This record gives sequence, C-alpha cells and structure tokens, in this order.
Amino acid sequence: MTELGPWGEECFVWRIPQSGLGSGTGSGRVSGPGFAPPAAWWRALEAVARDLRCLRDGRDVDVDQLDWRLSVHDDYFVSIGWESGRLVGGFGGRTGLTMDASYGEAAVRTAESVQDHLAGYEFVQWPSRGRHLLAPRLHGSLPFWFDPHGDVTVAPIGELCEPAGRCPAAEAST
Repeated sequence: MTELGPWGEECFVWRIPQSGLGSGTGSGRVSGPGFAPPAAWWRALEAVARDLRCLRDGRDVDVDQLDWRLSVHDDYFVSIGWESGRLVGGFGGRTGLTMDASYGEAAVRTAESVQDHLAGYEFVQWPSRGRHLLAPRLHGSLPFWFDPHGDVTVAPIGELCEPAGRCPAAEAST
C-alpha cells in the first residue's frame, strides 16, 4: 500500500511515535505499508530520537509526543520528518539519499535535518555544548557529533546522553 507524496508521487510511509523508537522492533503504534522500513534509516531515527533528549538550549519542546514520518518515494529517495505535536511544529523533506544509504550516512542526514528544523523554526539550539552548536559528521563510516570549535569528537550519534561523553572508537582512529 502506498500514499501520494507532496509532489503527487507514490511513496511508502511509516509513522512512528517517539515511544516506538528504541526497541529496534517497531513496537508501539507504528503504521506503515505492512513491512519494515529500511534498517539503516530505522536505526538513524532511533539514534537521533535518543539524542533529542539532551543538550537542548532554547524554548521547551516536548519530544516525547513526536510522531516521526519516514517515506521512501518511487525513485527510492527517502524523506524524513515529524508531524506537529505539543510545543513543536512539524517538518519533512527529502534527504537527498536513497533507501540503500549506509547507517552512518542516514544518521548524519537525519541529525542535520532535525537540527536545521529546530534551529530555523523552533528557536532551539540542539545539540549545543555551552555556546557551541555540535555538528553531525561521519568519522570513517560511523556517525558522530563534533564540536567544530577545535574539531573535537563529542559522542557517537545516538549516545549523546551517555554520562561519559567520550567516543573511544573515534579517539582510537584519530
């Protein structure tokens, strides 16, 4: 089963509540075409959803009420976003990557899209450490948050809330 996308093209769409992410199985009220979304994109949404819980600065947004939207269009390109919720507006757009992108690519693009939306429309700096907005970037094939002021690795995408805040995998390969 497909839906029409914003430009009239057919696409597969999964709607995933924030609470449905994290288990890796799509539990909760996930709706979609009856089969699992691309695994790399599912993992990317899970990772960014975990990171949304920390290092936000600015107005309050209720990330627990988000309903994510993941779409694969008829040309195999992926769109991500979320529906409007309590205290946060919706967004969505094409990522410029196809459904066969690697997990690292998908996680960096998802983090960039969410970060751009929050900063541009919600007046939320995420993630920020002090006065520095962190940047998502690939390190090898793995997605990480970097502090561009000094080019310091902060954490893998998905582990931003970990207490140590260290990235042994990135440090070992630098």
